[in-house]
Amino acid sequence: MNYKLRGTNVIAIELIADEENFDIEDIKKFILEKKQLLRGTRFILSVENRVLSEEELRDLVEFLKNVNEFIFCGLKTNLKENRELCIKLGIPCDISTLEIEKEKERSESEEIKFYGKTLRSGDKLTSSGDLIIMGDVNPGSEVEAGGNVYVMGNLMGFVRAGIGKSEAEVRAIFFKAPVLEICGRTVSFERNEEYLNFRVRVKNGKVKIEHKSKGK
Repeated sequence: MNYKLRGTNVIAIELIADEENFDIEDIKKFILEKKQLLRGTRFILSVENRVLSEEELRDLVEFLKNVNEFIFCGLKTNLKENRELCIKLGIPCDISTLEIEKEKERSESEEIKFYGKTLRSGDKLTSSGDLIIMGDVNPGSEVEAGGNVYVMGNLMGFVRAGIGKSEAEVRAIFFKAPVLEICGRTVSFERNEEYLNFRVRVKNGKVKIEHKSKGK
């Protein structure tokens, strides 16, 4: 059993398992041994160079969701087959990589901005295209984008996305904000509500919200 734990730029702990050391029961044992160390963290499972079966993925995700010491945020992988399986099963999978690949198909003239820090109260970040924020968006901060907004941490500030567009989306690993604006539409939320794996999008003239209530 030879697995690695490391911090990530999405403010989480990542467990790395590759083709050579991949064994589901060993992974479970390793996590249970380390669960006190992982207490209170956000947890990502990274699977490299190993195609998972649907049964394996379901088994792992069910186990990880039931470990109370941490919050399971999803899978990270370098294989298209695993990403497609995650999408099929509705499992968060490497949001940043998936969306970066998707955006490559768009016009090269449209800006995609990466921001590697946390936004604090009074900060304002803008982009004519998409924004990928690798930290938190704290209360009192503001984000404006002509395209999509992806927050790889807590989204608690104000986001205005899809400015001047008819379709766009906002995603965040954690969401706790009273309001956001997307494609000129204001979307309000109950105060103190917290959501995990949050997504709101406008497509074909309709607003669709997807999320998991935190702690459920």
